[in-house]
Amino acid sequence: MAGSVVQMDYEVIGDVSKGFTERSQQSKIIGQVTNTIITALLANPLVSMTIGPLLRQINQAVQKKTKELSQLCDEFAKDLKEAIKDHKNGDFEGKSYFGNR
Repeated sequence: MAGSVVQMDYEVIGDVSKGFTERSQQSKIIGQVTNTIITALLANPLVSMTIGPLLRQINQAVQKKTKELSQLCDEFAKDLKEAIKDHKNGDFEGKSYFGNR
């Protein structure tokens, strides 16, 4: 695209990247807190015998989803940081994202 102007507000994109990093950390904390609460509930023999299997399923699901969400947010944050770096280095066509470096 000859004559196209490609611009990026580095500060804004950097802030969005930081936001994804923060969400990743929050997701990890949610997983840890959920695990701690469910482990504490399972320490009670009555709870463990009655709804223990359900609590374990819930815990497994929460752990899986919070891990996936954290990884996704980390990936977005990394991609945005790379986009800033590439733009500063003059890659206006996204070559690095398609293996054409």
